[in-house]
Amino acid sequence: MEGPLTFGKNYAVLNLDLMAVLIDAVKDTTEGQAFISNCSRWNDAVHKQDPQPLVIFTTLFFGPGRPELAEGKPFHRLVEAFDPFEAGSATVRIAPHFTVGEKDIVLQKTRWYAGAGNSLEQILKAQNIDTVILSGLSLSGVVMSTVYHLFDLDYHIYVISDNVLELPTDHHENYSKVMLENLLPKMNLKVISLDEALRGLGSS
Repeated sequence: MEGPLTFGKNYAVLNLDLMAVLIDAVKDTTEGQAFISNCSRWNDAVHKQDPQPLVIFTTLFFGPGRPELAEGKPFHRLVEAFDPFEAGSATVRIAPHFTVGEKDIVLQKTRWYAGAGNSLEQILKAQNIDTVILSGLSLSGVVMSTVYHLFDLDYHIYVISDNVLELPTDHHENYSKVMLENLLPKMNLKVISLDEALRGLGSS
């Protein structure tokens, strides 16, 4: 029988793409409101930890002229109809629902994966991180892309089921059943509720 959940001492909290443009897209839905509330509750609890664990936020944006995007390629077509994702734009800032502390790290990324075009992997290695706890939007995008990449790098991965959401939100139930209830357990990864995550935080 397993003991109480603990994340150990070398863990990082990854808040993936909690950016204004995406939060604005879901904030008026029942699913989106629950997601925002859950992520805020988790984020506030993490910031009350002493010492505070490593907290990393990611946000998707491109430089002037968007040189990181190849016109007509799949990712270009994906984001083109949604938002310009321009550096400095209000839409790519972390949404005001979530506190970004002085010690937190905010990383620009240029693809779905949380480490695309930035120093995420270098930071995790330098800080001796062996475990990551994921929240984010969207489930099939940044969350799953990051899961696969960090799985291949041998990190212990926890996904908080209450803190992930699919776009559009009416697809969430079906996608989460496949990914959270079937795929991730098949990979021997842990899917935990927000309440479980909070208890694990208290014992880590």
